Amino acid sequence: MISDRVRELKALIADLRDRYGFEEDRPDPVALAEAMHVRVRYFPLGGLKGFYLVLNDIPFIAIDRDLPEALQRVVCAHELGHHLLHREEAARGFFDDYDLYRMENRFEQDANLFASLLLLPDRAVEEFCRPENRGLSIKEAARLRETTEELFAIRLSAEGIDTGVRFSRFPSE
Repeated sequence: MISDRVRELKALIADLRDRYGFEEDRPDPVALAEAMHVRVRYFPLGGLKGFYLVLNDIPFIAIDRDLPEALQRVVCAHELGHHLLHREEAARGFFDDYDLYRMENRFEQDANLFASLLLLPDRAVEEFCRPENRGLSIKEAARLRETTEELFAIRLSAEGIDTGVRFSRFPSE
């Protein structure tokens, strides 16, 4: 069963697609962020994958420039989720992501869910669930979609599909 939150975020993404005209199958989160006047910058961040902050009313996404391109897309989509969903909170501090799939709070859960819905449209889930793809692992499907296994698992979970992937720090409801 699809949650109300998933429906809300899908509607938000559809609105963004209508407004900014990005491709559903391979959206570019950097181009989308820049179209929304969010500055995206690349820095050597060490163990930090990225962060989002609002400084003097200017939203910024910083991404570790040493990450593989596919992971940079995921990080940007995740941080864009913070921009769209948590801007007020970010104005009081910033969201940093050493562990992108840290799931100990609603902010991180929301950002991960947004990123999964943005980067992996319904068609990706439908393709994965086709009978001819039954032997395909989540890891293989993620590689084909140029994303991470964790993000693909989050996306499948959003559709009520149990992947068996567990996040060790997922909060109890």
